[in-house]
Amino acid sequence: MSQDRNNNDNYADAQDVQATIRKLRQRMQERSVAQTYFQPSSVAVVTETADITKVRASKNSRPLDTSERRLAMQNVIRRMMFGEISQGNALKELRLNVLGLRQEAYATLVGVSRKTLSEIENGKGNYTADIINKVFKPFGLKMGLMPVSPSLLTEILSTAPTSGGQSDSR
Repeated sequence: MSQDRNNNDNYADAQDVQATIRKLRQRMQERSVAQTYFQPSSVAVVTETADITKVRASKNSRPLDTSERRLAMQNVIRRMMFGEISQGNALKELRLNVLGLRQEAYATLVGVSRKTLSEIENGKGNYTADIINKVFKPFGLKMGLMPVSPSLLTEILSTAPTSGGQSDSR
């Protein structure tokens, strides 16, 4: 009887190991695709609409390590800069994928109401720069001016400043 139980435990352990190996291989493949797609030297503008899948914050989700968080943040920020996703969708992706927090917990963290956070994420309402800065602060972001033209943005990001960033003010 105990031998059957040991065999079942060994079989379950082997399945767990195989499932873990599959997940690791899939993650490695996703990372390599993400790294080749988002090379800093070649900035590409994607005009396709982004597929936003519904994701919920879960107690069972595995927290990302520092490098994964940084990569996820960079990808979301890059997509937002090029207009592939809205500011609200970016906030939602950052909140869920980077921090893994529910709306209530994140709203308390940044000092806004859950309703305000929900409306920002769903693209409703018209909020001041102070509120927008509050909700993006945990990700090191603040509101600013961006070029409207994607080609100008690509040009700016691909060229290094030559004058040290100083402007000629007369």
